[in-house]
Amino acid sequence: MRELLEKRFPDLVALMVALGFMTLLAELLLTGHTEGLQVLAPVAAGVGAGLTALGLLVPRLRLPSLAALLLVGASGLVGLVVHLEESLEGAGKGWVQTVDEEGYAYLEYPQEAEGGQAGEEPEGNPPPLAPLSLSGLGLLGALALYVKRP
Repeated sequence: MRELLEKRFPDLVALMVALGFMTLLAELLLTGHTEGLQVLAPVAAGVGAGLTALGLLVPRLRLPSLAALLLVGASGLVGLVVHLEESLEGAGKGWVQTVDEEGYAYLEYPQEAEGGQAGEEPEGNPPPLAPLSLSGLGLLGALALYVKRP
């Protein structure tokens, strides 16, 4: 069994990377990550899955697939920058916390904002490091294709 795993390890890693891209694609589509610049992530996840499978199945396309997977990994860095910018924009929303004369703090209440109603829940900030999963899968897929023996 060990010899089989050693011989096929790059193939197994590439297969897991392709499945990881497909899972990420499904998650992005289910969460509605398809508006504006956000559409870059599902497209990159789909392309990443295709490139990994292509590099795995067609030996002469292994190196071009490897190079393109590095670009898919770079698209995760673009998403990181976008998520960080959105998190910083969301950090400026005001919340009021009531404190009585003895210094006891009570529940936080949203501050009434222009065009909004008091009591509305603030929109959640995007997770800043989530796009790095796309980068990690791209780099891992490229590495698996690189070490794969022809």
